[in-house]
Amino acid sequence: MKGFLTTVVLTLAAVLGLGWYTDQTVKQGIGSLAGMVGMSGLVGEAGPAGGVDEAAMIAAAEALDQKFLEAFNSGNGEALAALYWNSPDVVSYPPDTMAVRGRAEIGVATAATAAAMPGAKIELTESHQFVVGDAVVGHGTFRMSMTGPDGEPMEILGRFTDVKAERDGAWVYLVDHASVPMPAPDAPM
Repeated sequence: MKGFLTTVVLTLAAVLGLGWYTDQTVKQGIGSLAGMVGMSGLVGEAGPAGGVDEAAMIAAAEALDQKFLEAFNSGNGEALAALYWNSPDVVSYPPDTMAVRGRAEIGVATAATAAAMPGAKIELTESHQFVVGDAVVGHGTFRMSMTGPDGEPMEILGRFTDVKAERDGAWVYLVDHASVPMPAPDAPM
């Protein structure tokens, strides 16, 4: 448990930009967290039958991310929801809600997001993928451009971590977490 907690602290340090970590620490930390997901039964320990083709898995995960960007940028909440595993175990942690569980609820949430932010566009500014068991863990940063409440253009910078795998013949999100850093306590909101 001590090793796991150390890994979590170092991973959080990386996410928070504290500087006393390495890229390998981040990969190990996220791998440990993905291992915990594996213990939950979402991710299998072994790769696809016949061995793991990591390059093909990463390519499939990147293609899924591209579909996500296309669906989000077109404002299609239904297409977004279709990218998630059709299971009550799928979970999304969007920036504006603690958690959304199950594909049906994710569908409701993605439709509401699309309706609330017409014309919003998102792009990945940094993206990393690596294989853990039969899944791919992705993490990185994004930029969202939209019209603010005052009618002026605005930009939101955020970060994401997700777990993707092939389920029922298609690559889907099993866990999706996006967040936006909080402003410093002395910064105006």
